[in-house]
Amino acid sequence: MRPIPYRVLLFLSLVVVMTLAIAAAQTAAPGKSPAAAAGNAAAGQVVFQKNCNLCHYADKTTNKIGPGLKGVFKAKELPKTHRPVSDAAVREQIEKGNPGKGMPAFGPKLSKADIDNLIAYLKSL
Repeated sequence: MRPIPYRVLLFLSLVVVMTLAIAAAQTAAPGKSPAAAAGNAAAGQVVFQKNCNLCHYADKTTNKIGPGLKGVFKAKELPKTHRPVSDAAVREQIEKGNPGKGMPAFGPKLSKADIDNLIAYLKSL
């Protein structure tokens, strides 16, 4: 019997490792991308207090200047824009704003980590 060449063993090992990594990622967060799991809600609350609290309630759905955000990730669509709720839609709303509806763009002001944290906080409302 001939020994298996080193390159074949290396290739098979790589395939097994990648398969296990993909399976673990899908099991840990089915239907969500790895970026969706990022963020710290406690840090996001601080970002909210500094940047969003002036216009949005965190504990109500009623309007302040902008819509109240309690349960925003439990809703089917975003207030005002009526886009389906998703991490990507909320991120775009935060980054680009909606000047026609009074929402300023925070992309130039907030880091990616700040926005990840803010999204994690909004999910906790």
